[in-house]
Amino acid sequence: MSKQPHVGLSLVTKAPVGMLITAVIAIIANILLELNIVTLGYAVAGGIVSAVLLLAYWLGKGGLFFILGVSLPLLLVLFTPLATITALLNLISGFFFGFCAALFIYRLVSAKPSGGS
Repeated sequence: MSKQPHVGLSLVTKAPVGMLITAVIAIIANILLELNIVTLGYAVAGGIVSAVLLLAYWLGKGGLFFILGVSLPLLLVLFTPLATITALLNLISGFFFGFCAALFIYRLVSAKPSGGS
């Protein structure tokens, strides 16, 4: 009987594509509209923290990590100034870029060495 990967952990393999798509969205928004680097920075950091919390949940560390991980985007929306559409685009794309980046780093760190002597 083969053990299926957890649904959340299956997102790890799609992380590079997610990073590419969200980076393109953020770049286009910042070139065509206005640069809002502070919001983008908070969003990327929030995405990384959210991914780490959800990875802890997916790896069986407890339900509190799930609650914290899914609550973080709400906190970002509440405490980030969203005066322009660019700020909103940066918040969304930055969050998912950070989320995907953390999953990609997890994938690199947890990769089993193939072959060897």
